[in-house]
Amino acid sequence: MSQFDLGKWEEGKKTIDLGLKKYPFDSDLKMLSGKYHHHKGQNEKARYDLVKALQINPDNVDAKQILVNVELETKRYSSAICYVNELLEVNPYWRGLWRKKIQLYKLQGNYIEANRLQERISQIYPDDKEIRNDYIYALELEAAAKRKDGNIDGAIEVSKKLLKENPDKVENYILMSNDYLKAGDLNTALSYIDRGLNTFPNNSELINKKAGILAEQKKYDELLPFLQKKGYSQQYSYYLMEAARYAKNQETHILYGKIFEAEPGNEEAFENVFNYNLSAGQYGEALRLIKVQRNATGNTKNLYLKELTTYKLMGNESKSIALTKSLFERYPNDADVQYAYVMVVFEDAKYKMSEKRYAEAIDEWYKVIQYGDDELIYVAQNSIFNAHIELEEYLDALNVLNELIALEPTNNELYLKRADLYYKQNNYNMALTSYENILDKSSGNQKTRYLSGYGNISTLIVKDLIEAYRLNEALQYTERWLEQDPKNKLALRYAINLSYQTNNPEKAYQYADRGNTAYPDDIFFLIKMAEIDSENPENYQEVYYLLLEKVTADPYNQELINAYSQITELYSHQLIRGNKSPDAIMNLNNALRYSPNNNTLKYTKGIAYEKIKNYDSAYYYQSFYVPSPQELRQFNHYLYYLYYKSLDDQIGLYHLRSRPGEADVISPLSSFSYSHTKRRNTYTGRVNYAGRPPGKGFQVQAAWLREWNRKTSTLIDAAVANQFFPKISVNASIYRDIDKLKEVNLELGVGYRFLDTIGSNANLGSTSMFNIVLGATKVIDDFRINARFNSFLLDFKYLYNVTVNGRYTLWSPKHYVTAMAGFGSSPDIELLDYQIYNGFSAVNTMVGAGFTYMLAKNVSFGILGTWYNYKTNDNDYRNFHNIFLNLNVAF
Repeated sequence: MSQFDLGKWEEGKKTIDLGLKKYPFDSDLKMLSGKYHHHKGQNEKARYDLVKALQINPDNVDAKQILVNVELETKRYSSAICYVNELLEVNPYWRGLWRKKIQLYKLQGNYIEANRLQERISQIYPDDKEIRNDYIYALELEAAAKRKDGNIDGAIEVSKKLLKENPDKVENYILMSNDYLKAGDLNTALSYIDRGLNTFPNNSELINKKAGILAEQKKYDELLPFLQKKGYSQQYSYYLMEAARYAKNQETHILYGKIFEAEPGNEEAFENVFNYNLSAGQYGEALRLIKVQRNATGNTKNLYLKELTTYKLMGNESKSIALTKSLFERYPNDADVQYAYVMVVFEDAKYKMSEKRYAEAIDEWYKVIQYGDDELIYVAQNSIFNAHIELEEYLDALNVLNELIALEPTNNELYLKRADLYYKQNNYNMALTSYENILDKSSGNQKTRYLSGYGNISTLIVKDLIEAYRLNEALQYTERWLEQDPKNKLALRYAINLSYQTNNPEKAYQYADRGNTAYPDDIFFLIKMAEIDSENPENYQEVYYLLLEKVTADPYNQELINAYSQITELYSHQLIRGNKSPDAIMNLNNALRYSPNNNTLKYTKGIAYEKIKNYDSAYYYQSFYVPSPQELRQFNHYLYYLYYKSLDDQIGLYHLRSRPGEADVISPLSSFSYSHTKRRNTYTGRVNYAGRPPGKGFQVQAAWLREWNRKTSTLIDAAVANQFFPKISVNASIYRDIDKLKEVNLELGVGYRFLDTIGSNANLGSTSMFNIVLGATKVIDDFRINARFNSFLLDFKYLYNVTVNGRYTLWSPKHYVTAMAGFGSSPDIELLDYQIYNGFSAVNTMVGAGFTYMLAKNVSFGILGTWYNYKTNDNDYRNFHNIFLNLNVAF
């Protein structure tokens, strides 16, 4: 559309043609193709495309609008009127369409219907200037046509309406006067000229016209002062001579005047003198004569009517209205009086409507109904209905509407108004029932048009119910909608979403399937089917590949891209949990081609990289996640952890302080380590130092950690020392994830130590110790549990130790609290390595607790305290306390 708006018609047509190749049944594209052909003047091609657009989507308003213009230009006026009617059924208050319909009637030659419609809408929209101007212009044309045909009475009736609608145009007074002159009614012709002069006192045409009429009536006593007053000296001289000639033989009104003065009540004299003064424009004298006659004969209807005529000629509207009402009170059954009264009330009602005084206007309209003719009654009833609507008095409006329906039971427009009224009352059931009654009686194209309106009101009802969270009712009305229009696309969409929101995915799937069958080219329904299928994790793979196929064929459909991105995320998490992170990364990369700014996909990709321990990529992609304020602290700590793990080098500082429970003696031990990670290998060098009364002890250790695959890794270390540590220490362990045990990591290890007994109470025949370790680790959400069973062979004696370690992760694997416990016939292997005990074989129990925290994104700190209770060779039980401190810096 933007290319058309910019005048780039050819470029726009190319775009439309490309779209139609992919979506040949897209109503909007067909409409745009029709718009192009109409712009180029190719009306037959335009009609073909636009009709196709309506066959695909009967509710395509733009297509109907263009079709109206196509049919207008090809002079198929009846067809154009049909399309206008369809548009008006959707929007009955579209004023421009009403004007278009009037134009079409005129082009068709149906001026009667055009004029009737013109007058009707001008009464319905009295404040619309454009409609009023059109109405006035139509009246002018109609009046001219009737004059040309010699229909003077008809021309007079039209001219009255014209003057009433446009009293500020001089020509209207002159034309009105000419019509009466042709009809031989000079007095009335003169009265309209006088009305014109009240508004335009110096208009020469009006002055000359009045002079001519007065001269024809021989009213020189009125004509001469009038010309003299207006300064028309030449005409004054001419008519003065004519008056002199006429006066020789015209003394009748003077004689009758003398008779009336002598005999008040003389009917003949009164009529002669009154008519003379009225025709001479001597309205004050005419009113005086009426008063004298009334005193003589009493009030009569004739006197009231003469008085009313006089006030009207004087232009005294307030007096005319008051006298008309008074006449009606006295003579309510007189037809002339009744008509005059109704017109007064009619104008008053219209004025009050324009002033938005609807309640007062209603009272006036009812008077019009009581005394007016059929045409006025129809206007009054419609006006009462509109007034009640404006006042939101829907029940009263409904009663009026029912009366109109009783008068016109075949007028479907009234039934549509009733449906709209029920909707305004929130009586949704009756609103649809009223519409359904029309649908039951219609067929073919007419039914199709009414179905469009039915869909519009159903849409409003469903939206209202959704906004009120009455979802079950909204679904019921949607299903009722589908009973009338089973393939309505919007109704099917509502049915799918509402079924899903009311926890009925089976029904939602059924409606999605119906929509996909009816509209196989509309990807929405396929997407909904896929979304419902994807609620079952077993369907992730199938749905993923289905949407992958669709998005490959239609790579710019944003709705499809969103659905594909969502299933990619779900399927990728499933693959990650199944230790198939490389497959997940491949799928995520493909999804990011279509949705490159999707941070959720990037974050999921980061999780996949973390699973395969590619921490630098994990850090990069997980940083795209936008946390909520509540998540921000935890998220930042987790990014610290990923950054920490992404670094290849690490320095560690460790310090152990041990103290026996029975003596205030501290046994410290310090360590320094350096680690380097390269690909799947981690190499570590460590130096341990201990100072005790016999001297200083050093131990140098090297370790190699190797990841062979995602399930298997090994750790080998060896150490030598001078004293206080095993002189020789060699260990090797293998770690393996066992999927059948629900991702339990098992450890199997062996070790050898050549112990140093200096400073120890141990009495050993052999200082060589062999050990085998069995371990198992299980992660459950934020908890990690590790259990180890160590078996020792020392001096041909079997020893053992069991430890259990529990860890709760706070924000990341580098932020946790831990607790442990153990027991056995020998201390755990770490204490044996440090040889803190004075012995190697001691029944003992142990408990401990600690935490680890990241101080910065590459610095972590930990503390652990343990308490041992063991049995000495003297069968005494003693306590031993240890504090482990560590600080690690990665770079």
